[in-house]
Amino acid sequence: MAAARTLVVVHNNITLTASAADTTSSSQSIGTKYGCCLLVKITNGATGPTIPAQCQVQVSGDDSNYYSFGGALVGGTTNSGIYSWDVPLPLDAQTLYVRTVSGSNTGQNVTLRVELVTVDSI
Repeated sequence: MAAARTLVVVHNNITLTASAADTTSSSQSIGTKYGCCLLVKITNGATGPTIPAQCQVQVSGDDSNYYSFGGALVGGTTNSGIYSWDVPLPLDAQTLYVRTVSGSNTGQNVTLRVELVTVDSI
C-alpha cells in the first residue's frame, strides 16, 4: 500500500520586499503526521539583493512558543539566483507545529516559496 501524502503551499511565491520587516508564515500542525519536510526556495530578481534573503524554520510544541530549527537558510546576491532547500522535520512529542520567518534582504525584492509535504497515512 502506498503512503498518502499531502502538499500544503505555505508561501505561494510571495515577494519579500527589500528592507521591509520579516514575514512570518501561519503555523502548520504536524503532530499527527508520519513524516514531514519543508521545501524552501528563494529566487532573486534580475538584479540580486545587496544583502541576501533568509528563511528561518521554527518549531513549537504549543503553537505559542517557537524555537529556531537549525540555522537560517540564506540565499545569495547573484542576479536571478535560485536557492532551495529540503528540510526534514523531526517526528517527536515536542514538535507539533512549524512556521517560517523570512526576509532580511535589502536593495532588491526577492520571491519566496515554501511548501510543506506530509505523510498522512501508510
